[in-house]
Amino acid sequence: MNTRYQTIIFLSLFILPLIGFSQLKEEVLNVGKQKNPEVNVKNIQKKKSNPDRYPSADDQTTVKDTLKYVIVNIPATSEFQTSQLPPQPLNTDFKEPYYDNYAKVGYGTGNTLLGDVYFNYSINNHLAGVKFFTLSTDGPKSRYDWKTSSSNIDAEAFYISKLKDGKLHLAGNYVYNGSNYYGLAIPEFYATSGMDLKQNAHKITFKSDYDMYSNNYLDKASLQAGYWWDKFDSKESFVDVKAKLAKSDESAAMVLSDLNFGVEADVLFNYTHTQFGLDTENRYTYLTAGFSPVLKISTGGSYLKLGADIAYNGELEGNNTKFLFHPKMEFLFHAIRNINVYAGIDGGLKLNTMADLSVENPYLFSNQILRPTNTLYKVYAGIKAYVGESIKYEVEASFSKAENLFFYKRNPYEFYPILLKPYNRLNTFTAVYDNGNIMNVKGVLQYFWNGNLVFGIEGEYNNYNLDDLKHAYHLPDFKAGLNAEYKDLEDRLRLGAKLFFTGERKSNYYYYDPTTFSVYEKVVDLNSYVDLNLSASYQITNRFSLFINGANLFGKNYERFQGYKVLGTQILGGVLVKF
Repeated sequence: MNTRYQTIIFLSLFILPLIGFSQLKEEVLNVGKQKNPEVNVKNIQKKKSNPDRYPSADDQTTVKDTLKYVIVNIPATSEFQTSQLPPQPLNTDFKEPYYDNYAKVGYGTGNTLLGDVYFNYSINNHLAGVKFFTLSTDGPKSRYDWKTSSSNIDAEAFYISKLKDGKLHLAGNYVYNGSNYYGLAIPEFYATSGMDLKQNAHKITFKSDYDMYSNNYLDKASLQAGYWWDKFDSKESFVDVKAKLAKSDESAAMVLSDLNFGVEADVLFNYTHTQFGLDTENRYTYLTAGFSPVLKISTGGSYLKLGADIAYNGELEGNNTKFLFHPKMEFLFHAIRNINVYAGIDGGLKLNTMADLSVENPYLFSNQILRPTNTLYKVYAGIKAYVGESIKYEVEASFSKAENLFFYKRNPYEFYPILLKPYNRLNTFTAVYDNGNIMNVKGVLQYFWNGNLVFGIEGEYNNYNLDDLKHAYHLPDFKAGLNAEYKDLEDRLRLGAKLFFTGERKSNYYYYDPTTFSVYEKVVDLNSYVDLNLSASYQITNRFSLFINGANLFGKNYERFQGYKVLGTQILGGVLVKF
């Protein structure tokens, strides 16, 4: 079957479910994701009439005064990459009088420069504006004799309009990430005077979403389309479409022995084309569509969800197609007051793109094998509860089986290159894939005191059993984190703290043996590390505030990726002006 007919069949599979299930109403399926003991506001019926007031710009730009703890992927916040020093939410949420717009500038150690601006302008039911964020640093230059700098730009123009039936949001986004391949494995071979180690990547994205006020046919739909490219002529284009069909109204649904019945469904479509410009110039084109119907039966705070993910995945360059079926089930039992016990099974397909991988690891070689990760199933069970209004906790254990899990290994590309490039000095990584099982145990506890203090602690343990690889490279077995935020003086003073621990990880490594004049590979341990970050802000006037952040205060130049030491202690301070 040629590509043309595959595409026609595929589009039919995507469009027909939209028609057949257009009468269903929607509730976001949360199977296998972090549960929140609080009431889920998505379960509240949408208004049947237009809102009385247009949402303020604060809904789009500021962070609510509540810490949220994500158990998975505790970030290495002290790493000097641009993603590690985001704008601090402590500085942008003050009491009345309220100002929509702000400008934030800061300077810190390592010649770190921070700029963050938000501006919007409203006319009747329309809102237009721009966001701009930039962060640059020299990096750990005291540890290396060559450039280690990095920089980031994230700029966006947006337009929001309140229409008769819903809210329309349009946006154009540009992201720039610049870094250096500074982690040379064997500097005595590959370090040269004035060497160029620069890599940069660009991404342009058009975003659009439409949120219906009523749930008659469609709850929400979104479209993202864009283009990614880097310095070495690698390119990636993508289109992503998602639709949440309106859920059935449980209050109007069948009622049998106090059981409420509801139906919900999601539809998605994704197209990705990647072409690399180095070495073998690999190409990948993936076309994916999915449909996720779910039946929900609920009573007295307990519920049962039964459904499935039905997906088509086609790799058009290799003419390989698959139809995938992943069962979904979740049962939550409201055991006693304030205590819920739950269990379930789910799975799914996730496309791995170069745009995403290069953000997670900016030191990748610009030619990768791209395979989708298919979680065949994930079985999980847990308990979530709260004590009064002060303490919340959750513990969950899971076991999953997946195909094409990816890990980062040192790239052995070209040991003795005739012409040295930024990427062929044994200083890049490549993604390797394997099938296997993952056992996971995670927990989180939150404490709220007197409306002023929020405290949280979390931990996660993973055990990987892979088919071929001996180690889950660059992934720790255990990691933990502690977060706290305190406010006082009528919210004018805000203090924050973040402490996290990351366990040992494995990595391959290349070294030179002078006795044999040869280069060899071995596996090494990357040391565990503890990192402390503190932040403080003080609002001097309604418009003007000062802030200071301290990161990696223990001053350890640990390695997030083998050979790449992070910046030590970092202090950054500045001002924020609202207008």
